[in-house]
Amino acid sequence: MGFGNDLKNSHEAVLKLQDWELRLLETVKKFMTLRIKSDKEYASTLQNLCNQVDKESTLQMNYVSNVSKSWLLMIEQTEQLSRIMKTHAEDLNSGPLLRLTMMIKDKQQVKKSYMSVHQQIEAEMIKVTKTELEKLKSSYRQLIKEMNSAKEKYKEALAKGKETEKAKERYDKATMKLHVLHNQYVLALKGAQLHQNQYYDTTLPLLLDSLQKMQEEMIKALKGIFDEYSQITSLVTEEIVNVHQEIKMSVEQIDPSTEYNNFIDVHRTTAAKEQEIVFDTSLLEENENLQANEIMWNNLTAENLQIMLKNLAEELMQTQQMLLNKEEAVLELEKRIEESSKSCINKSDIVLLLSQKQTLEELKQSVQQLRCTEAKFAAQKELLEQKVQENDGKEPPPVVNYEEDARSVTSMERKERLSKFESIRHSIAGIIRSPKSALSSSSYSDMIAMSEKPLAEHDWYHGAIPRIEAQELLKQQGDFLVRESHGKPESVSI
Repeated sequence: MGFGNDLKNSHEAVLKLQDWELRLLETVKKFMTLRIKSDKEYASTLQNLCNQVDKESTLQMNYVSNVSKSWLLMIEQTEQLSRIMKTHAEDLNSGPLLRLTMMIKDKQQVKKSYMSVHQQIEAEMIKVTKTELEKLKSSYRQLIKEMNSAKEKYKEALAKGKETEKAKERYDKATMKLHVLHNQYVLALKGAQLHQNQYYDTTLPLLLDSLQKMQEEMIKALKGIFDEYSQITSLVTEEIVNVHQEIKMSVEQIDPSTEYNNFIDVHRTTAAKEQEIVFDTSLLEENENLQANEIMWNNLTAENLQIMLKNLAEELMQTQQMLLNKEEAVLELEKRIEESSKSCINKSDIVLLLSQKQTLEELKQSVQQLRCTEAKFAAQKELLEQKVQENDGKEPPPVVNYEEDARSVTSMERKERLSKFESIRHSIAGIIRSPKSALSSSSYSDMIAMSEKPLAEHDWYHGAIPRIEAQELLKQQGDFLVRESHGKPESVSI
């Protein structure tokens, strides 16, 4: 039973508990202040009473009166009681009240530190698991649109045969940005998953256990203050002894280790189901080249992956060094606290160590946060190293299949090209059959008539291909190229 295991989702209840305890301490402080004032006034009143008594009046008789002796003894004991009460008041002021005042300040600092750390780790959790992922997903969708737009413009440039290199560069740049962002998203997703697990399994429970530890330390210190108070204010009369014995017994019943058991039982909450952080597959609906939870290694990302791996290695090394320094500081402070505790004389002297113990708990919290960061960096680094090692010595594969894009000419473009060839196909066929003879007007008319037959129905027609690919087929002497004219139908080049 403890804060870390049972109060993960009881932040408000924990704050109310601290507020209530602070109000209780203020009430105790007010009570002790009034008690000191009352004891001082009582001691002063007793002393004034003794001063007003005419001690000489008992000597008026010439014999030793037992009544007079008794009276003088009573006055002397009253003066002694006055001195005792004054001493008690001063001891209360310099002992329990001073310690209680210090404890209230430490208690306020514990609450402030808890709220600050809780707010920090909660904000970091929201940032890593929600804000950053949503930002990356938004950029992811935008880059997919930009890449698809660049792809379409590249296809259009190929079809027109104009500014293909510029279109290709824009296409490559858009694709590279998308793949780099994809890798960043995969890494961020991995870090968010680990961060969330660390938050619920270690970071938050450690903070709550740390708070409980300080709460119990303060209960222990308060117990010492109460014990010292009961000793100082205890008197020798049977009636007052019985009163203070009851106080002492009630104080001894305080057990810091079980102080919060009832509080925990009342405010125990069931563990909330942790949100599962997974790759948003809707991001891949418009792109078939990317894979969920997979680092993309290709000619556009290989260099970037090496840079990311180097940066992660440096950040991991820095984090490990910081972690080592913090752990050494924790050991040193623990040793110093242990040595200081041996010099405590009064039970309330424990208060003098509270600020150091709070510093120790804050250091431990910092160590845990660094461990979380270390684990996150190590997991991301391992993910990158695995991909790089798998492809060590290999040539990065190309991302874009330019030949396939070049061949992806739509049926509408092909029909438009065929219609332009119909006006010249027969003329070209005639020239091939009799390259040295000139065409008469009647022959030309016959050729035009034959052009009414669709180009695709001719035996010699085998389809249309891009100009660049056609030129690569001209290898031997006598090979020729039939190309489409962009001018009048009768203007044909061979």
